[in-house]
Amino acid sequence: MSDHTLNTPILENCENLTIGIAFTLWNEEIVSMLKNSAEEYFASCGITNIVSLEAMGAWELVQASKKLQKSCDGVLALGTVIRGDTYHFELIANSASHGLMELNIASDTPVTMGILTTESQAQAEERANPSKLNKGKELAFTLLHTIKQLHG
Repeated sequence: MSDHTLNTPILENCENLTIGIAFTLWNEEIVSMLKNSAEEYFASCGITNIVSLEAMGAWELVQASKKLQKSCDGVLALGTVIRGDTYHFELIANSASHGLMELNIASDTPVTMGILTTESQAQAEERANPSKLNKGKELAFTLLHTIKQLHG
């Protein structure tokens, strides 16, 4: 394990969980890597009931995650915001993460914030790539770990 990866053991007794994945259409290649890695990890834990809901961008992930909270045991919100030349990066990244935090406060159904906020496309690709940092797998583990901690 390098200094930049999380130990992601296979978690047991997850077969009956329903997992929601809210994901963005922006930066589709990056988000697809995150989503595919997360789905593979969920499958390795025996989870077959995954409900996906697409959102246009990170801003819309909050509403999509809120909808999934109603029918799922936990929600993984996946997206990426890459810095550009304007203040838009800060507005979207801060607002989306704050919105997802509010969902966690308002509900017992956890939402894991999986929005990569990077300085460049290359940084986003490194974090999402399953053969590099594989953040999709780490985020999936984080969600399952949180569900188990909150609900046994």
